[in-house]
Amino acid sequence: MAQTPAWFPGKAEAAIDDEADTLEVLALQAGRSLVLETSITCPACGFRREETMPETGELHFYTCSGCGKVLKPIYGDCCVYCSYATVVCPNEQRRELEEAGQSIRRHVGELRETLKREREE
Repeated sequence: MAQTPAWFPGKAEAAIDDEADTLEVLALQAGRSLVLETSITCPACGFRREETMPETGELHFYTCSGCGKVLKPIYGDCCVYCSYATVVCPNEQRRELEEAGQSIRRHVGELRETLKREREE
């Protein structure tokens, strides 16, 4: 049987808390949720290479193995991964997970308030 989503009207508060806790753990323990495998594609020659990103940070320069061109981040991007790879860098992933965690906590708080008001009525 499919599980009822946390935001579904009438779902028990305990079930909402359980799902929110799971999502919060993923958001707060970003290291467990990071994707480090990516492919970088050279915009000059189209050469594509599989890479493993370091967990600690960004890569500001990357030399293409196909044509030797040194890739630099596109203006506005923090690093080469964010500009030319299939997956954004770990720092950007952590930022996105933190924003998702804040959104989840805010949404769960609103659900709790709604349930509390409904019980009082």
